[in-house]
Amino acid sequence: MRRKNIFKSACLTLFIALLSASLFGCSSNKTNNSSDNGKGSNSGYPKMVVTFSHVATENTPKGQAALKFKEVVESKSNGAIQVKVFPSGQLYGDDNEIEALQANNVQIIAPSVAKLSGFEKSFEIFDLPFMFKDSETLYGFEDGEGGKKLLDKLNQYGMVGLGFWPNGFKHITNNKIEIDDPSDLKGLKIRTHGGTMINEVYAALGASSTKIAFNETYQALQLGTVDGQENSLVNIQTQRYSEVQKYLTLTGHARSEYTLVANKAWWDGLNEKTKELFMEAVKASTETGRQLEEKLEKEALDQLKGSEKINIHNLTDAERQKFIDALQPVFDKWSKEIDPEVLQKAQAANQN
Repeated sequence: MRRKNIFKSACLTLFIALLSASLFGCSSNKTNNSSDNGKGSNSGYPKMVVTFSHVATENTPKGQAALKFKEVVESKSNGAIQVKVFPSGQLYGDDNEIEALQANNVQIIAPSVAKLSGFEKSFEIFDLPFMFKDSETLYGFEDGEGGKKLLDKLNQYGMVGLGFWPNGFKHITNNKIEIDDPSDLKGLKIRTHGGTMINEVYAALGASSTKIAFNETYQALQLGTVDGQENSLVNIQTQRYSEVQKYLTLTGHARSEYTLVANKAWWDGLNEKTKELFMEAVKASTETGRQLEEKLEKEALDQLKGSEKINIHNLTDAERQKFIDALQPVFDKWSKEIDPEVLQKAQAANQN
């Protein structure tokens, strides 16, 4: 009887031990699964999928910058954070991507700064005539206190500005005359992306401006609906404007830029380590975009020169100053719409 009790006791002890081990194992597995769901593999980053929508093709500076952003985030987080990039307006176009971002249907977009001027007039600083003398000056502003203050203005609209991506300086082509003096534009009809400031720029030069969709510009030039247009060198070359335009003047009178923007509620919900990772990706992708923009602009100019289809004139310093003087009234009027501190930082960058 005593042996039987001892045997029962031993069995009970063994059963309890096995049950405890089983429960501990389940608890351990549950903890690991929870950790996998909330963290990357030993990365310390929460698992998530981030949707990034933009309207450019993948072979553009913006398209390549977006892919670099994805690469850095996914690599540094050991795959815990996935960035799904949708280029070429696959999800949303120019007309509705901001609304989609504010609704958190996407977490990141990269719209033209012109699209943000409807929220904050200070974003029109990039369209101020001859605001930035070169890319180095522009990047000094964007990377400094002036650029940060400008980006911070988006917070009240449910957005967070993460940085700026490049799109090139704008230059003028036309089919009538070589432009080396402001008076040469008198009577010309110029296609632009629209806007009151741009209209006043060309009015001050004696020209008229017409808003025409980007994908309709070639035909408008071909049919003579307009005499000329303004665009970056890459767009001028890739859109084959040299086939329907005789003259290109390298004015660099305004800048086309993009702003990298995130949904504010989503961003505010991230921990600091994750935010730091995203900002690391912003820095790396911005550098990628800038390097590619510089490369493609040079290649575009070389190809335009090599085609010998279009006459190219680069403004001398004296000629450039004539344009600056002619457009000073427009600059003075519209600079009053810009936050004085932001404007001062931009002007200081020009003096460095």
